[in-house]
Amino acid sequence: MIKNNDTVEKSLHISQDVIAQIIVNCINESEGVYSVAPVMKTPRQIWLKQENFGNIRIGLVDDVISVTIGVILEKGSKAVAVCEAVQDKVKSSIQNMLGLTVARVNINVCGVHIDEDAV
Repeated sequence: MIKNNDTVEKSLHISQDVIAQIIVNCINESEGVYSVAPVMKTPRQIWLKQENFGNIRIGLVDDVISVTIGVILEKGSKAVAVCEAVQDKVKSSIQNMLGLTVARVNINVCGVHIDEDAV
């Protein structure tokens, strides 16, 4: 008699683009942040018509993520308070949506947006 094994191997692969989009959504919802700092598209991104999420670097080892984000702040925003709020929002969003552990969220302030109309 043949014994039937009911266990199934399961795996889940999450694209770094999905993680980057979650981060961009957090940035767009954060008060005091103008945008993610832009970076030039690589030739591969141009050729394959891939989206460029800006200055976001994601490190993934097993189920632990570390993220580095370059941001441009709004003029007059308090950098430390805004960056801490972004760190908390990114960490909680990734952990809640994907169930992955976030080891660190580094924020690099790459610039300040000054409205040209106000000058």
